[in-house]
Amino acid sequence: MLQNMEFSACLPTNVRFGLNVVKNELLNEIQQANKSRLFVATDNGLVKAGLIDSITTDLTENGIETIIFSDVEPNPQAETIMQGAELYKEKSCDMIIAVGGGSAMDFAKAVGVVVSHSGHILDFRRGGEKAIINPIPLLFAIPTTVGTGSEVTRASIVTDPTVGRKYAIASPYLIPKVAFIDPILTTTLPKHHVSATAIDALVHAIEAYTSIRSTPISDGLALQAIRMIKENLLASYANPANYEARAQIHLASTMAGMAFTLAGLGLVHSCSHPMSAVFNVAHGVANAIILPYVIEFNLISNIKKFAEIARVFQPELVLKDDQAAANELSCLLKSFTGSVDIPKDFSFLGIEVTDEIIDRLADGAMDDGTIPSNPRKVYKEDAIKIYDQVLPR
Repeated sequence: MLQNMEFSACLPTNVRFGLNVVKNELLNEIQQANKSRLFVATDNGLVKAGLIDSITTDLTENGIETIIFSDVEPNPQAETIMQGAELYKEKSCDMIIAVGGGSAMDFAKAVGVVVSHSGHILDFRRGGEKAIINPIPLLFAIPTTVGTGSEVTRASIVTDPTVGRKYAIASPYLIPKVAFIDPILTTTLPKHHVSATAIDALVHAIEAYTSIRSTPISDGLALQAIRMIKENLLASYANPANYEARAQIHLASTMAGMAFTLAGLGLVHSCSHPMSAVFNVAHGVANAIILPYVIEFNLISNIKKFAEIARVFQPELVLKDDQAAANELSCLLKSFTGSVDIPKDFSFLGIEVTDEIIDRLADGAMDDGTIPSNPRKVYKEDAIKIYDQVLPR
């Protein structure tokens, strides 16, 4: 296989991992970059929890000004990004730090695009009017969840609530320069955030591993991330003070982000993005619910790889052939996500499901930028069948 394969693999983010790595290394990195006025993108929850103060106090004491933008909402909206960009320019900031989950990262990258180009952020969406041709300001990322992966990726996902759509904005310029992976910052996460974000990371790894763009390099990162999450999520969910388990899933999230940066994502994300845009479902929860049904759809595309994943979750499957092992994967994943209290479907939304809603969601899925990497060719009727399974009437 390798003799006929050509690919490139560039992972430019400097990843700093360890307990208290933010406290020990962030200031020095900023000083080395000769920056003095930071735009900090985060959310009100982290401000109220005191986490932002714990990060910025040391910076302020060393003459570095921090401008806090804490209005980042889940699934960051286009107009909020424009407001953040205005504040960045008004305060003459010279770099950006994203502190939080995927929303903070997406927001920070998008602000970087706006302040380094003219135009509205939606002008730069996939298929939009403008290209990203300039570097964005220096960007550092500090993830405080265990599932984004955005700290090492080239994409930002922006929501336009006026049309109920999520759009991808992507460029190598958006990749953070340094990512600080500090498990100590995740120990106060509510347990439902732990489960949703960690399963999101699991989805990243599974989709990267089975993508048509996968390579031996992305496969190594993805499969190891799957193992780390499977072996450590339950312990971390049960006890946030289990620092070893938390460190394992936090690092696995970053590794999964590296994997899908190289290999792409697939139909799970294509179907989950419309659920978040239309019904404001948390991204990780949407991914987790949809995952087993996409696995069932994709199974015939690569029996061997799906069997390998199944054997991570149930080692005894080494005694069965690939087809038999692969057939077990969907049920194994439903059991695994259920053990961390992920709902089995979207009935908790309490919505009246109609053909029109399903059709709208399917259109959004088919227009999503992750479809081309899916291992099985997808048609609209396939997306409709998946939504019919997760949106009971």
